[in-house]
Amino acid sequence: MQINKLFSLIAGCSATLVCHASDMFINEIPDYTQSNIIGKGTGDGQQYCGPVAISNTIIWLNKNRGNQEQLILKLASKPFMNTSLKNGTGVTGITRGIAKISNELFGGYKVLEYEGWRKHPKQYSTDVKLPSENRLTSAINQNSAAWLNIGWYRYNEANNEFIRIGGHWVTLVGSKYGQFIIHDPAPRAGKHFSNEFVDYSILRDGTLVGKKWGMPFPAKGLISLESGMHKKKGADFAIVDGVVYLEI
Repeated sequence: MQINKLFSLIAGCSATLVCHASDMFINEIPDYTQSNIIGKGTGDGQQYCGPVAISNTIIWLNKNRGNQEQLILKLASKPFMNTSLKNGTGVTGITRGIAKISNELFGGYKVLEYEGWRKHPKQYSTDVKLPSENRLTSAINQNSAAWLNIGWYRYNEANNEFIRIGGHWVTLVGSKYGQFIIHDPAPRAGKHFSNEFVDYSILRDGTLVGKKWGMPFPAKGLISLESGMHKKKGADFAIVDGVVYLEI
């Protein structure tokens, strides 16, 4: 695979990025494993990465009040995210669920926005289709959160295409020089608390292809998660399809 022609590695960070980078809260924000959700109606958590990832920061923003498993079940429910036991949770379900739980727990929110190319409700749109590297590095503080929607891709070198084979949600908890720090709800990332320090790069060319709304989409400028990311079996790339931001 001619990976070098696809992206340029981030060898350094801008002054702004370094200034904003923070790992202050990484040991405070929970790291719940989705397979800990057991029960017939939940599919044993196999498609619960969305509500689990969101619950990590929501319960932290709520000063760790309440039971996280109960919060996850509420978020996954039909009135909130309506998580599918077959297809998981899309951006529409995620944003609507965050809005509803924020109104319930915090009396509302200041900002709820989406950056990315996937289908999402207009009221949360920023009209930004390439998630901002700089915004991600300053996204986490006492009153704000961010969640990455990762696409799993196989690479077809002959056509310079990234073929989408699935997706995943993770919790952004901080950043360091040239790295994002995440809490990954997938059991392949481990079943105990762990801060995942993930290197990243910026794709230089290629095309995202698949059956999702918005495809095909140019890959140039998208963030590819590299070393430190626990990729789904069969995936060559973990690409940030979008980001949801919350400020309360």
